[in-house]
Amino acid sequence: MKKTTSIKRNLFHNSLLLLSNLLFPFISFSYASRVLGPEAFGKIQFILVFAQYFVLLAAIGIPIYGVREIAKIRHDETQISKTVSELLFLNGISSFLLLLVYLGILFLVPWFHDDLQLYLLGGLIVISAFSNLDWYYNGMEQFRFLSMRSISIKALSLVALFVFVKTKEDLLVYFAVVIFSILANHLWNLWGIRNIISFHFKALELKRHIPALLTLLGTSVSISIYSVIDTLLLGFLSDDTAVGLYTAAVKINKITIPVLIALGTVLIPRITQSLESRDKIQVNKLINQSFAFTCLLGVPVSFGLFLFAKEFIISISGPEFANAALTMKISAPLALIIGIAHIFGFQLLIPAGFERKYLWATIVGMVVSIVLNLLLIGSFKDKGAAVATVVSEIVVTGIAGYFAYKYIKFKLVWGMLSKAFLSCLLFIPITYGVRTVAENEIICLLIAVPLSALVYFSIQAWIFKNPLIEEAFVFAKTKGWIPAVLSKRKGRVQ
Repeated sequence: MKKTTSIKRNLFHNSLLLLSNLLFPFISFSYASRVLGPEAFGKIQFILVFAQYFVLLAAIGIPIYGVREIAKIRHDETQISKTVSELLFLNGISSFLLLLVYLGILFLVPWFHDDLQLYLLGGLIVISAFSNLDWYYNGMEQFRFLSMRSISIKALSLVALFVFVKTKEDLLVYFAVVIFSILANHLWNLWGIRNIISFHFKALELKRHIPALLTLLGTSVSISIYSVIDTLLLGFLSDDTAVGLYTAAVKINKITIPVLIALGTVLIPRITQSLESRDKIQVNKLINQSFAFTCLLGVPVSFGLFLFAKEFIISISGPEFANAALTMKISAPLALIIGIAHIFGFQLLIPAGFERKYLWATIVGMVVSIVLNLLLIGSFKDKGAAVATVVSEIVVTGIAGYFAYKYIKFKLVWGMLSKAFLSCLLFIPITYGVRTVAENEIICLLIAVPLSALVYFSIQAWIFKNPLIEEAFVFAKTKGWIPAVLSKRKGRVQ
């Protein structure tokens, strides 16, 4: 069995994965939204959300449960093969059944017939859901495999996008490229474990997984409802243009979330092992590392997206999406809120076996989201949906935090959050100053973003002496990326 890789090495590879998940979608989203326009782009986004909802149901909680279970038995090859076989079998059955439901809805409900070809193409996502084995690779901390796979497929998909999608008439081609990127990931996952896992589908103990999976399925459904109900209700109660504007604003705000939870994702297997061994000191240490990382990046990201909403939306999606600026301002805090919720839910409650407590948090969030969307979308369209989304995420984070503090002994250093907010205050004069000298949105961002980042990290490093920046600086210096003469400060790389 391979030895356990270091947290820093895992973080490096996971950062590559997240960078690809940030950069490539950013480029493709910007290009596709400009070429297709709000209406056509909104149509594709609605179909994707609709199909992915069935994918979520087909997953029956395995993407969350699988990471936890594999992390517990990662040094037992026999148990790993048995567990993967059982979960893959369950996922295959659920994917087939959900595909039948998906197709039944398409053919029986006339509302879908106008774009039936696109919806049928979306069915490929549903039937391939069983082969999404990211949970195995995460549980085994094989982040290098995930990063190389993601970068390769996204690069190929991006090339296909630029070559084949040229006008609004290339709607079907664009959707085919999106489908290809999803299917290719799944097929690569299966290929990657062909010589690692000994699959066997006899004497399977499926029942032992059912209770936890049903709870996590409920959690996933609740999260998905309050995450996608806004887009679905906009599509049903408003129009494709509103969906396009809302999707553009929220996608830009949420695109940084994988970066904020990068360290937490890497730490989940080790947090699970520490909870299993009842090592409270190690749990507290790991959770505070994740919280510090989330605060360090989440606060300035939310500040910047709020202050430069107009510039971001026009630069990325084009002038046609200018009306989405207010929606983007409203939803700017989402990255930070969801990042903190991830700590309470996915890094604490679920690894500790309190998935039912997190289920209650998501159910309440789901109810709040549905009620607020129904009340607000009719009058405020995409703006109302943004308010509903932010409020529901705050509710989930609050309830999950309450349960985490109640049942798990840990203590977060909340001072890191306030220090991050204070470090961002200088963004405000920078915003007004840059806008007076640069009228072009892209030039404005090219000046403001690096300047704001320099000010923020300087304050964090030299005034608040943030330990994460200290460790990053020392690590970079030991690798030879920074000349030793630039720093007299010493730190310890853990």
